Amino acid sequence: TMALIVPTKPIGFINWRYMLFFLPFFYLGHCFSYLNGYFRHYGANPEKPIAWGVSSYGKLYNWIFFYNGYHAEHHFRPKVHWTKMEQFQRQIAGLQKREGVRVISHAHMLGFLDPNLPRRGQPAAQTSEAVS
Repeated sequence: TMALIVPTKPIGFINWRYMLFFLPFFYLGHCFSYLNGYFRHYGANPEKPIAWGVSSYGKLYNWIFFYNGYHAEHHFRPKVHWTKMEQFQRQIAGLQKREGVRVISHAHMLGFLDPNLPRRGQPAAQTSEAVS
């Protein structure tokens, strides 16, 4: 962050319009990054390695973000290459369903829109929608 902020200060002093344009994108980028990390794990089950992460299988989201939505699969087998995540998920879908892997319908950064969002402190198994 410092590498970005330090050179930006003189530019902002010289060109305030640049800062007016830059700051909202900088702020929103950090917000989406935080939300992305938060909802990749919110509602996951720390007791079961296969359910350590929360997955999202939207085609466009996964294509743009290098299959980042296959997060439970990544935690279960971190060495699987991102190009093979969809195939790997199909192989373990039955096991994921039995273990209650949580899946959200939106991209992780929009996880707060999920209608099946578990309440804080409530075990995910009671509210989460398992892999279908």
